[in-house]
Amino acid sequence: GEKLKQLGADHVINYKEDSNWGETAKKLTGGSGVHHVIEVGGPNTVKQSLKAIAIDGVITIIGFLGGVKGEEPSFVECLNNVCTVRGVLVGSRMMFEQMNRAVEANNIKPLVDEKVFKLEEVKEAYQYMWDQKHFGKLCISIE
Repeated sequence: GEKLKQLGADHVINYKEDSNWGETAKKLTGGSGVHHVIEVGGPNTVKQSLKAIAIDGVITIIGFLGGVKGEEPSFVECLNNVCTVRGVLVGSRMMFEQMNRAVEANNIKPLVDEKVFKLEEVKEAYQYMWDQKHFGKLCISIE
């Protein structure tokens, strides 16, 4: 949490420590809710995203790291929360190249883990991620 604050976060909520993080996030906004949620957990966490979202907010679903278990929210929750829920794909090579040009042109510094793995260490790199030891994106060096 402290590292995130050093990087500029005003508030940090750890979903492992606060299973009701959606309501906590909404309280931090004075009850109005957050404008944009980047949803990486999928159906298991989107319920909390719906609790956190502001009226006319956007929930962008980019992954399903939490898997699919139990009952999923329906379109009724989107209507009840007056929000937009949209999916985003990783994108094409052309989009990747455009993103990289934008990162460079705007001097954006992506958050990358200090540990860099060699291609021969790809199994260890995946284990490092599965063990959630990484902070930011993980890199594999290909020589």
